[in-house]
Amino acid sequence: MEIEFNNPMFEEWTQRALLYSVYGGADFGECLTTAERITDGDRESWYEEWVKTGDRVSAIADDSKRGGHAVSAREAYLRASNYYRTAYPFLYGTPTDQRLIETFEKETDAFEHAAALFDPRVEPVEIPYEDTTLPGYFYRVDDSEYPRPTVIATNGYDSTIQEMHFAHAVAAIRR
Repeated sequence: MEIEFNNPMFEEWTQRALLYSVYGGADFGECLTTAERITDGDRESWYEEWVKTGDRVSAIADDSKRGGHAVSAREAYLRASNYYRTAYPFLYGTPTDQRLIETFEKETDAFEHAAALFDPRVEPVEIPYEDTTLPGYFYRVDDSEYPRPTVIATNGYDSTIQEMHFAHAVAAIRR
């Protein structure tokens, strides 16, 4: 079985979700079954099915956490975060669709649950910028006091700081 949409944007965003499987951001079977439920080209169907998958995987994470299975919980929260992010790219526009904000908050919440289960913990930070702050995450290689180089990564309009975990942080920490 393969994932293939006639709609090129649906195809691209599905592939983007799948690419993060390398760093724990997706499971092929979860993506395949989600894609099979989506009506090709139907943005409402796209949104609903990815949110359903995110909700289902987030519930698995919650159950794992309650059961004391930190690794399983962390991995499921990471996948849920990616699935929520995958749900809303077709909602961008003016006026802002409230579902985009709600799903972004689910993405962030799932990621922050995962971040707390890393060892060492991934720390949410606020980066001063002009008269405001920008959100970010700080990753430590380990708990030692040994100084290491710092990598600062930013993202574009169609990406989120949570997605940068898969796009930058995992590879940087490994190196």
